[in-house]
Amino acid sequence: MELKSLTTKEVARLCRVSDATVKRWEASGLLKSERTSGGHRRFRAEEVARFQREQKLGLKIHNGDESAVRASSRRRVGKMPSDAPLFHSLIAGCEEEAANTLIEAHLRGEPLAEIFDELVCPAMRQIGELWHNGNLSITQEHIATRVAVSVILKLRNVLPVPEMNGELAMCCALESDFHDLPTHLAQMVFENEGWEVLNFGANTPLYSLAEEVLQHAPKLLCISATVMNDIERSVRDYKIFIEQIGKLKTRIILGGGAFADEHLRRRFPADFYARSFGEFAGFARQLPNKS
Repeated sequence: MELKSLTTKEVARLCRVSDATVKRWEASGLLKSERTSGGHRRFRAEEVARFQREQKLGLKIHNGDESAVRASSRRRVGKMPSDAPLFHSLIAGCEEEAANTLIEAHLRGEPLAEIFDELVCPAMRQIGELWHNGNLSITQEHIATRVAVSVILKLRNVLPVPEMNGELAMCCALESDFHDLPTHLAQMVFENEGWEVLNFGANTPLYSLAEEVLQHAPKLLCISATVMNDIERSVRDYKIFIEQIGKLKTRIILGGGAFADEHLRRRFPADFYARSFGEFAGFARQLPNKS
């Protein structure tokens, strides 16, 4: 895979410096660049990642980072059963460290869906399991989730703008499901494939969603459910929803832990059941080419 080349402005944003500073680095030989036929600087992603690691750029240092409270937090996190740096950064509430992990993965050329499937989702899954088993407090879980949302939005800000396909997608989580992160991840995956996206977030009633679908007629609708507390009610609401939008050609993707159950999937008819964000991306990529 050919890695992405970055403009001077993109490098400056990643390293949190001015364009002029990047040009000085390049002129002094610290950061190597190439030139386009028009004479513009272009920086290879792997070169930028190397420079960031060596110069320790991209990590914001806050006063008090090594305070007694933070040191105590790091000792507690150190006992957690995980070797993943992202997991520990999320638990400790270190937004910049966590963001740097994802941005460096992007700079290495890893596909966005792969970053989500191999870094973000395993870390959040482990955090959820630790909380469920009583090994993580609700406050720690809340901090980790808040940081996770923040860092993926930081990652979104440095992603290149793809060629748009002119199609609209919608994302949401079912009513009573307050997990907002999956909808953000789905939105970014679809945007990365060139879709315009309306993301309604967590806890979205299907009757309200039907109004939006009928008004905007999206080509693609992604519904997430991590948990489903009242299955029978959700089944009834979904059946009514499908009847309401039945005349449209909207394709429906269902994803999330709740739909891992094959018996439950049978009660929620859809065009596709995604088990990973890689599968989300694949479906979103090929759909605009179909009538």
